[in-house]
Order: sequence, then C-alpha cells, then structure tokens
Amino acid sequence: MRIKLDGRMARGLGVALLGLALAVGQAQPLPPPAAAKAKPAAARAVAPAPAAVVAQPERVRELGGIEEYRLPNGLQVLLFPDATQTTTTVNITYRVGSRHEAPGEYGMAHLLEHMLFKGTERQKDIPGQMAQRGVRFNGTTTVDRTNYFASFNANADTLAFLLDLEADRMANSRVAKADLDTEMTVVRNEFERGENQPFAVLSQRVNAAAFAWHPYGHATIGPRSDIENVPIEKLQAFYKRYYRPDNATLLIAGQFDKAATLALISRHFGAVAKPATPVPQPYTVEPAQDGERTVVVRRVGGQPILLASYHVPAITHPDTAPLIVYGLLMSLQPSGQLFKQLVEPKLAVAAGIGGAGGADPGTVSAFAVLPPDADVAKIETQLLDLAEGRGDGRTVKPFDESELARVRDIAVNSYRQQMKNPEALIQQISGLIAAGDWRLLFQLMEDIPKVTLADVERVRAAYFRPANRTLGRYLPADKIERVDIPAAPSLSARLASLQGPPKVEEGEQLEPVPAVLESRTKRTTLPSGIALHTLQKQTRGNTVVVQMQLRWGERDATFARNGTGLVGQLMDEGSASYTRQQLQDALIKLRASFNVTSYDQGASIFISAERDTLLPALRVAADALRKPLLPQDAFDREIKAAVAGIEASRQEPGVLRQEATRAHYNKARGVSLGHPDYVMSVDERIANLKATTLDDVKRFYADYWSANDAHVSAVGALPDGLAAEIDKLFGDWKKPAAPKYVRHIQQHVTVPPARFDAIARDKANAIVRLHETLPLNSEDPDYPALELAVHIFGGGGLESRLSERVRQKEGLTYGIGASLSAGYWGNAGSFAIQASYAPDKRERVIAVVQEEVARMGTQGVTAAELARAKKDILEGRKQGRADPGALAGGLTSLAERGETWAIAQKRDEALAAVTVEQANAAWRKHIDAKNFIISTAGDFKSP
Repeated sequence: MRIKLDGRMARGLGVALLGLALAVGQAQPLPPPAAAKAKPAAARAVAPAPAAVVAQPERVRELGGIEEYRLPNGLQVLLFPDATQTTTTVNITYRVGSRHEAPGEYGMAHLLEHMLFKGTERQKDIPGQMAQRGVRFNGTTTVDRTNYFASFNANADTLAFLLDLEADRMANSRVAKADLDTEMTVVRNEFERGENQPFAVLSQRVNAAAFAWHPYGHATIGPRSDIENVPIEKLQAFYKRYYRPDNATLLIAGQFDKAATLALISRHFGAVAKPATPVPQPYTVEPAQDGERTVVVRRVGGQPILLASYHVPAITHPDTAPLIVYGLLMSLQPSGQLFKQLVEPKLAVAAGIGGAGGADPGTVSAFAVLPPDADVAKIETQLLDLAEGRGDGRTVKPFDESELARVRDIAVNSYRQQMKNPEALIQQISGLIAAGDWRLLFQLMEDIPKVTLADVERVRAAYFRPANRTLGRYLPADKIERVDIPAAPSLSARLASLQGPPKVEEGEQLEPVPAVLESRTKRTTLPSGIALHTLQKQTRGNTVVVQMQLRWGERDATFARNGTGLVGQLMDEGSASYTRQQLQDALIKLRASFNVTSYDQGASIFISAERDTLLPALRVAADALRKPLLPQDAFDREIKAAVAGIEASRQEPGVLRQEATRAHYNKARGVSLGHPDYVMSVDERIANLKATTLDDVKRFYADYWSANDAHVSAVGALPDGLAAEIDKLFGDWKKPAAPKYVRHIQQHVTVPPARFDAIARDKANAIVRLHETLPLNSEDPDYPALELAVHIFGGGGLESRLSERVRQKEGLTYGIGASLSAGYWGNAGSFAIQASYAPDKRERVIAVVQEEVARMGTQGVTAAELARAKKDILEGRKQGRADPGALAGGLTSLAERGETWAIAQKRDEALAAVTVEQANAAWRKHIDAKNFIISTAGDFKSP
C-alpha cells in the first residue's frame, strides 16, 4: 500500500493506519474527465430484452444491514438502505486494475477510467448532466479495481438517471481516438504531479524493486511512455474485455426506495449481455524474494525518508488481522515503539508501519521521515531493528496486554464509525470486492479483537525478515533465504464462522433546510456568560459534535507574541490529571475525539462523542484545556518538525512561487517584518520558530487563554444536562486582566499587476497563479452574482469554462480552477486562478486562460450555465448542512454574526434570484485581466 506523506504525520496515526490497511491497493483519485465530441468507438451490443420480460435480481444474503442480490447476467448488487440519510450514493466497482495490464498497457485501467467520462451516444455530456442534478461524482483506480461513484441529495429521478447512465456506459462508452488525444495529456500531467512528491516517488521505486514479476510492481498511473503511446485499439479491447456485468458490483447506500430501485436495476442492467467467454484472470505469482533489495532516489527538495517494504499474504489470509494489529502497536502515538524510539527523541519527524496485501500477496511497509540533519545510516539501523524485532532489549521491548487492548478498542471504534456512515462504508467495501468478497470487511472487524500477542510475534517473525525486505541497495547474502508466502484458504472456509455484526443506533430523517434547522436550534446564554447554541438531531450512532470558540485580545498585540499556534498543538500532550497516554486512552474508551486549533486571537476546540459519552468527554477536555502540561520535550519536537518541514519545502514550486512574489505584495501593502500582513520568507519563518521558547508559549497561555469570551455550538443526539455541565466546567474559567477581544477589520489594498517566474529544478509539474485583489465582502450586493459567474468560469466540476477549454479541449492540465474570496467583515476580497501543467506549456496555458477571461467579459454567461451553477452551489450548501460537524461550524458562524438560519435562507434566495444580466455585469465590473499578478514556478528550460 502506498502511503503519501507531506512533512508531518497526522496525529490520529493509529486510525489512519487502520484505514490504510483496509484500503486495498493504490488508488488514483481524480476529478473525472468530461464528455468531448468524438466519433463512437466499437460499442458492445446490449442484448435486447422484451418489454414484458425483465431480468429479476435474486436475493443472495444479508449481513450488517447490507443486502446482496445477483442478476442472471452476473451483476452483483449490494444495497444498504438508510431512510434517515438525506443523501444517496451510487458506486459501481469493476474488478479490473493495473494488475490486469500487460506490457505496453501499463496505466490503461486508469486511463480508461478517464475515458468513461467522455460519454456514450446517448449520454454525451456526463459532467454537465451531473452538474445539472447537483451530483458529486468521481472515479478511482487501484491495482485491483476501478470504481465510479456519485453522491446526491436523495432524489428518485437522479437515482434513475445514474442507474441508466452506469448501465449505458458499461456497454456503450465512447472510447474514441479524438478523446484519447486530449485526455492522454491530462493523465500525463497527473503523472507529472505525482513525480513532484518525494514520498510517492520513493514508494513507487521501492514497489518496483520489491516485485520482480508481479504487476503490483507497476504504478497504477503507468509510465509516461505507455500513457503517451497507447493505441486506441488496445484501449477499446481492454474496455470490452473487463467492463461487463459479471465483472462488476453495483453498490447503493443512503435514502432510496428498495423495491423501486431493484426494478430500475433490473430494467437498465438486466439487458446488458454477459459475454460468452469468461473474464480473463491474471496468473503471475511473485516468487519468494531471495535477498535484501535496495533503492536510492536522489531529487531536489524534500527531506530524508526511509521506507522498508515486506511481502505479506493476500488480504484474504488470516494473517492480515495480526499484521494490522502489529502496525498499530508499532505506530500509535505516544505508545508505539517507532514513535518512542525515533520520533520522541527527535531522530525522526514521523514513523510508522502500515499496509496489507490485495487480491494477491502485497506488502507492508515501515517508514521514517527524517530531519535534514539526521544521521541516516544510524536511524536506518534503528528502524530495521524495530520493524524486524531484532537487537537487544533496550531497542525492542515486548508488547504488553494493555497496548493490545488499546488497539482492540481502536478497531471497535473504527468499526462503529464506519457503520454510522453507510455511504462511506460502501467506499471501504469497494476496495475489498476485488479481493474476493465484500464480507471480508466484517471478517476483519471480527478478527482484529481476537488477535493475541503470540499472533503478533508470529507474523513479525514470519514476514519481517531481511531476506523479505526491500529498502531502497544490492548486498550479496551468505546463504539463500526465502520466505514462502502461504496461500489463502478457500473463501467458503474462511467465511464459514462469520457472524453478523452488531448494528449502531439509527438516526432520524431531517431535511437540511434553514427553516427546519431553525426550528431545532436553541440559543441560550449561560449564567457565566457563555453563549450556547444547540441543534437537536437524532444522528446515526448517537453522534454529537461540539465546537467551542474562545476569543481574546487585539490583533497587533497578540501577533507580537511568539508561539500562539503552538498552545493548541501541545494540548494533547497531557494535563494535571492525565499523561499523554492516559488522555488518549480516556478518549478511546469514550469513543471520543478532541482537537484544538489555536491562533493569535483565539482558539477553536472540536469534540466528537456519543450521547452517553459526551459529558465525560467534556470533563476530559476541560482538564486538558484548563490545566495543560505544555512539556518541554513535546515543544522541542514540534519546533524541530516545523523547521524540518519548512526546510524540506524550499525547492517546492508553491514555496518558490511565493518567495518570488512576496516582496511585491509587501511593498504594495506598505508593511515590513513584524507587521501581521507581512509575508515572511522561508528563512524568516525558520528564524521565528527558532526564536520561540516554551516560556513564550506558557506566558501567552497564562495571559490570554480563558472563557472570558466563549461560544459553544453543539449538534446531534444531545444528552440531558449539557448546558449545566458546560457552565460547571468552563463558567469560572475567567481572567479579568486578560485583554478583551477586538475584531480586526481587514481593508482592501490594491496590489499592482506584475509577472514573476520562479525556477523549480527537477520538478516535472509546473504551476501558475493569476491573482487580483478586490474591494469586496460577502454582503456586497454584487457578491451572489459574482460568486455564480466565478463558479461558471472555474468552479464546480469539469463543466466550468476553464476546465472545458484548458483541460478538455487543449489537454494542457490535470487540474485548473478559479476561486472567489470575500469575508463577512471588511472588504479585502480577491479572485484567483490556479493550474498545473508541463513546464514547456507555460505560455500556452497563460494565453488560453487570458483568452477565456476575455471571452467571459465579451460573451458573458448563458442562461443554461447560470441555472446549472445555481443548482450546483445550492445543492452543495444543502449537502453541507446534513453533516453534524458542518452544522456546528454553521451555528458558530451565525452566532458570531448575530444571525439566524433565516439569513442563510435569504442568502440562498438571493443567489437563486440572480439574472444573467446581473452575473455578467458583476464579472465585467470586478474582473480585469490587466490587474492580474501572474506567478509561475517550474523547471523551465528558458526564462
């Protein structure tokens, strides 16, 4: 499994690794390509079905609330209905990925995924049709499977459209040379983007060395040569070979009518013929590795990384569960041995073990990301000693039962979180379908809590051995040593004792519209002065989300203090009542999460729990917030990691582009070092971090942190006594001497147009940004019209003007978009366009973008474009209001502005009322290409 890592590892490492282990294969997610005009390629015939005879699905089984059906043509159907959801997700998974590709075809599965968004003879504009219906859609490709998924606010007509579409493009997709010619360059740019990421490049090189014969050694995206030269005939043959009903699984989750949906599936998919020949299956088996293998990658930028991969069985093998547990035991913070031996003493910035096999035997990897000044050879030895369980007792310590119990609790919590969200669950299941059976997810969830310490030591001894390792060097061995990977047992035997999983509590169906939300909202001022806004909603699994906002001080005074952001980062390091480990364990037991983000003038605290655990979780959080340890060793780690991350970013295109432009912005704003609006250089940011002391952090906490000005928002299955508990825990957290909060109102400053080009050596992908400052805020009468115009120009999906021209027609970029920024207070707005591209296409990309800006001004938008943009934005707002976390943030924003949900309704109505004339007038008034600050960065061969 490839692990992407940019600088620092997420704090939730244990849960992240569990997710990585279960997400089989290397996914290549992308915003899906849209339709383009092309002559139809050879389409596979759809078997005619008499109107009176419809192939009926046969019910196979039910497990965990998921019902399995099978059509006579072999199509597998999984339904996970949940009437309490307000959305529906349709996912179709084909059992074809990069392991099915032959030499000369590498990357074909992924390229075909792009091509299937080019349309059929009946559905010529798939992205446009999706946008008209407010559908969020995407596709991903891994080594084992390809899937296409779409999520939308529950609507029977939209569901019918998607089922018709998926059945149509299963058999009749247009795979045409004209489309390939432009899409090839889009995929090539995606390849180039991946080549800019040191960890991703190292992972691919290690994988290639680890697999001498098996196609898991080939990157899913493929090499540049195959992307550029694949014949259309091979792509068409690949499509007809693998896109067929008996090689696919259709998954539907959320709110839908089961009987009506089964009838639609029968109508649309039942007529798709099952080919007479069976689906071809790969048969290559990787032989046992016969010695250590080593790879070295040298590139500009980044920081030292060590990655050791070990062959393991397919995910269907019983050893998968103890391998997952072993990775968690080694990686959890702060208990994991890799964290304690490498990260805690600041030898590494991040370290962990993760991964699993796929449909075939795969790899598990141990990694360490190092600071620039690290002793790489010494840490490499320590990493391998720890991963392979060798060395003396001081280096490798035996695991104990308390650590194992913690991992079991994490596994149980992870399962509960998955079961609360049916739509996310089917994405997880999609990754296991290609491995043989969707029920493997439930089997793993049953297996993990049963893993013993003896199981863990057994798999470490069996697979984490030098002869089975690829590190990235060739060293002759004194003797031949091979590790034979055992074959997985038959699925019938493997799944014979599988029990049905317990169900989580069901939620209620609540229409996420402002009027309904307002009827559920209560606003209270507690005796202590804390503002409490709640929204009662019966959520799946009794989830409750709490957001607390603390505010203090004046901008200039707080900006002058060092370490303001570090306070929040150190909050999970322990308190007067809890060590860091005890704090983590308490939250695990409570099925809760606790996150703190701090900044100059305040802090945001996020707590997620369940109805019966929220009040205890608040008590734990209160102890951490009011009596934090703020330890020296943790502070030192944070500083070292931050400095290492900045140092590693010096040669990244985004950083180099900002370095080139910052003096221009600083001059226009009339600011110098020490002013809050000043853009610091890389060296200045590092100097600021190095000048910060723990005493700075502690003094700032002592001077400012309190609930003098506090607001709490809570959404979900609220427990009784919430208000009283909040007032008890935080009501007396007062600091009379602390400076009161004074809002800074940011004012517009004109930044003159200019052009900057930065050289980013050894980077395959280049970037461009066109930026204009605007005197605008979100309450300006022009804002709704300009928001829509910008969305039409460069927002939404692939139907935007920019995507249609620069990506779809010209094939110059994998990603391009435009954005409008305008806050509620002040008038410091801005408009920006950003894109990636091959370095030699820089001037063409800029020219085409400027042509499209000019065309917007002269031709304006159409009524159809405006209607589609309105639908997309309003449906997106509605979807956002269905999420408890987003609702809590919405309550906080409304409270900060003294508004109710009625204002949100008025904003929706104002956007819906915008006319074509207003949208065009707003664009012509505010957007002017002559005012753009244009900046680029890439490995340009000439200035």
